[in-house]
Amino acid sequence: MTVNSNDYLARILDDTSDNRRDDIWLWYQLTNNHAQSLGEFNNPGMRAIMRNITHRDPDLAKFINNNKSEQLLPAKHFDWIDEGKRQIEWLISKIEERIDTNFLMQLSTLSGKDWLIASIDLWNAELIQKELLLNHLMHSWTAHKKGDKPFQWFKNNEQKEDEQKCSLAGKWLNNNIDGLFILAMPATTNSSLETYEDLLIFFDRCTKDQKTLYIDKIKKAWSQQKYRQSLTGKAQYNFILSDKAIQRLDKFADDHELSRARILDILLKMEAEKNLYIPEMLKRLKDGF
Repeated sequence: MTVNSNDYLARILDDTSDNRRDDIWLWYQLTNNHAQSLGEFNNPGMRAIMRNITHRDPDLAKFINNNKSEQLLPAKHFDWIDEGKRQIEWLISKIEERIDTNFLMQLSTLSGKDWLIASIDLWNAELIQKELLLNHLMHSWTAHKKGDKPFQWFKNNEQKEDEQKCSLAGKWLNNNIDGLFILAMPATTNSSLETYEDLLIFFDRCTKDQKTLYIDKIKKAWSQQKYRQSLTGKAQYNFILSDKAIQRLDKFADDHELSRARILDILLKMEAEKNLYIPEMLKRLKDGF
């Protein structure tokens, strides 16, 4: 009789679904603790291979089922990990600081949340230790996000301008930061660093002083870019005005809270439209006044 691999493994693992988390854990148990040669985890037909091994050995199947309850926390302990790539990459970096994850080298094809959960599931520790570590990480993540205020500058305007800020930030970082630091970013991060999330992942790996320095430099580069854009259609001219003319210009600027250049622009525009004062002044000069 043919045994459906999904149904059979689900019964052994006491799970009614085709669960990737369970598959990763079972593959590791069979490969490392029961000397089974299974090949790469992601190989086609892997579930069928694991089904056949456990189906041939009822004692092994029973051992696997009992061992699962001793090593795997209920799924609810991971429910809070639902905020995307930045959160996962930050948690992975903290897990690597807390425990030796060399045991995952055999699962080199894992990444992201699969890697994160597997690092807890396969860690040789009591369930209470795993739960305490996850609780610590959850509170640490919440505290970490409270330091996100400096990044609001990248997300406080219209979408188009925010995207332009992020694009400029990515280019500035790639042009001014050690390339090795950029290359050391997680593989899931775009090396161009031109999205808001990728920027946050980058800054998560910086010191507080580095964050302050880089963001200040990026803001200055943004201001310079906006200033250059504002000069489109304009040219600079140098000319000499009498002291009296400068005094009048400054008074107009102060009275109307405008720049000298804006005052001159208004006066020239109005004269071009009305053509009142220059002809009158020329007439006076001609008449000897």
